[in-house]
Amino acid sequence: MKPIRKVSLFYLANPRFGGWVTYTTHLFRSFKEIGYQVALYKITKRTEKSQRHYADGIYYQNIDIDLANYLCTRCPAIITATDKAHANETETLLKNNAQIIIHDPTEMREGLVTILKENGCKPITIREVNVANLKQLSLDSTYIRHPYIRFNKTTPDKTNLAVSTSRIDFDKHTEMIVEANQTLTERVKIYGAENRLYTFHKLAKKYPQWRKDYCGRFSNDFGSVFRILNPSKFMLDMSAIKRDGGGSQYTFLEGWDASCVLILNKKWDLGSASDMKGNVNCLYADNPKELCDILQSEYCYKDMIGKGLEDLKMYEGGEVAKEYMQVMGEE
Repeated sequence: MKPIRKVSLFYLANPRFGGWVTYTTHLFRSFKEIGYQVALYKITKRTEKSQRHYADGIYYQNIDIDLANYLCTRCPAIITATDKAHANETETLLKNNAQIIIHDPTEMREGLVTILKENGCKPITIREVNVANLKQLSLDSTYIRHPYIRFNKTTPDKTNLAVSTSRIDFDKHTEMIVEANQTLTERVKIYGAENRLYTFHKLAKKYPQWRKDYCGRFSNDFGSVFRILNPSKFMLDMSAIKRDGGGSQYTFLEGWDASCVLILNKKWDLGSASDMKGNVNCLYADNPKELCDILQSEYCYKDMIGKGLEDLKMYEGGEVAKEYMQVMGEE
């Protein structure tokens, strides 16, 4: 009989939605796909016996730092996300050989980088450009693509024009979509968690009627995003992150899964260094007018949809999970 293989995931962050949460759920399912027994934990002052719902039908347990340290010595452990409020817990787990994921340059703050260096850690990062960003900070890292578990088991039914499922926030540049909607006959439906500071300063003052196209947050049930994307021909994500780009985000992968044509912010394009290839597996727009031009065109994007579905295979969860275990010396 083969021994039971286990892996512990630690989510040391406060946000309840967004890419960190989506990443953790896909990584959780990816390890299960290759036969691992997976447990998700948050560190609190005391250990609780019961579990709480995290997202997408996945549950977590609150445990204290002593139990967390013990678990790190018993099986591979990964910090899937952390923030400055959890710096002490992060350092403690790293001292006990936990691996850590760096998602984007906003996490490369001095405190965390110092902790990583002092503990001889080589983090994993999910976009190749961030290997170079960390190298500039004298920190070596390993690039592994996002893990993704496909949901699509149905034939797409494209009855709507376009949708956006990103967070509504400064770095998501939702204002480009809202401005485009002012001239579109069939408008882009906007979903996602709202940063009210952003919507007050960037949307409400200039576009007081923007909420007519806002459909609210979607549920965190597995497949809920797909059910929103499936009826739409286009999926829009206007993300632009300083010193980042070129690679995947979960909105992109979800769009491919639903056979959508992706329209991304031109600032995300890194040219030859991009996995997201303009006019090959996605389209780029630089401003609201370009968005409108694409959305109102009669061009058929069948080949681009096919290329997106083909490229999605590079993110297949089980295969990516094996890469994680190889890095951690478990495969």
